[in-house]
Amino acid sequence: MSRFLKPIVFSFLTALLLCSRAFAAPVQAVLTKYGAKADSKTDCTAAFKRALASGSKNIYIPAGTYLLGPECLNVPENASISGDGFGTVLKLAKDTGTVFALAPGCRLSSLAIDGKLGKSGGVTEGVVSVGSAAFCVIDSMSFRDCDRACILTDHATDLTIRNCDFRNVGLAASLQFSSRVKVLNNTLVDAKVHGFQFWGNWKFENKASEDLIFTGNYVKNGGGGGIWGTGATRVIAANNIVDGANDVGIDLEWCDDSVISGNTIRNCENAGISLFYSCSRVSITGNTVINDREIKDPEAEWYVRSGIWLTYPNTETFKNDTGHKDISIVGNTVYSLPGRRRAMWIGSGSSNVTISANTVSGASSWQGGEHKVTPMVLKEIPDNIVIGKQ
Repeated sequence: MSRFLKPIVFSFLTALLLCSRAFAAPVQAVLTKYGAKADSKTDCTAAFKRALASGSKNIYIPAGTYLLGPECLNVPENASISGDGFGTVLKLAKDTGTVFALAPGCRLSSLAIDGKLGKSGGVTEGVVSVGSAAFCVIDSMSFRDCDRACILTDHATDLTIRNCDFRNVGLAASLQFSSRVKVLNNTLVDAKVHGFQFWGNWKFENKASEDLIFTGNYVKNGGGGGIWGTGATRVIAANNIVDGANDVGIDLEWCDDSVISGNTIRNCENAGISLFYSCSRVSITGNTVINDREIKDPEAEWYVRSGIWLTYPNTETFKNDTGHKDISIVGNTVYSLPGRRRAMWIGSGSSNVTISANTVSGASSWQGGEHKVTPMVLKEIPDNIVIGKQ
């Protein structure tokens, strides 16, 4: 080889080697190599700390049951923690509140969390805390017997929660003051408080949540509300199944520029779909609502039992509640079982509400009512109508 070509070839090979190292798979830290024992009895918190401190961004937990807590583990930026699905169980030690606090860019996947021994009753502390982190992914996780919020965010952005399974929990997720969140294809069975909750205000001072997507979720017995929240703009709840809620199935409160579409909802105490506290520019389209919850008190003076419910102004709770404005209720199917029920109830104070092309059977639709005023003064309305046209 020419003495002139040797330096060029050497430089090329060196650059090629450096590139191959740059694109090589990240070094994986296997938790058991740091002292963790999958016997469900040995405290593995210290082993987890050593793995997190190793510098590896890819921590793998083999199948088995690992005891963690009560100390919270702070997961560093861009780290990934994964296991073998339901085979990798993280058992929370007694009185554990938060087990993982995620920094930006973190990913949790294919792990099962057993919360039987964890703290009970908390809704302001999550088993997994995202805080103000951005670009986190929580994927294919299982949460069992967690009597609190399984996932809690506080000013998080660009978060994805997908393909997770929640059973016997306080809440699946509580999204506080968070934006650009996608909640996709999850299963929830038996929630005590709510199913998937978002929260963008404390005293109606601002709408601090935006761009929230709830799609393809299955909720069975979703507590007070299967998909429920307040103080947000641009919320999409589409193609979900909600089977059972102690209050409402899908509910937006003080939300704007939102869509509730293509959902199937049944077995809800007060309404399958509802709007509270001055919602504006909301489309309710293409949903199927089965108004079939058992009526336990047929003589109650104040009751709802509606397929779709737009509340009347409640200025006692929110002094600026002026009713709902610019709402479309189009192309829904509402079926009601016999009894004192309403297919739809549009409370007084709403304006520019278009009701059209709905298929309604078993009960009539009504307009009117005032907060805490009995008896209710209501009038029956047809399917094709614009209420309070402006």
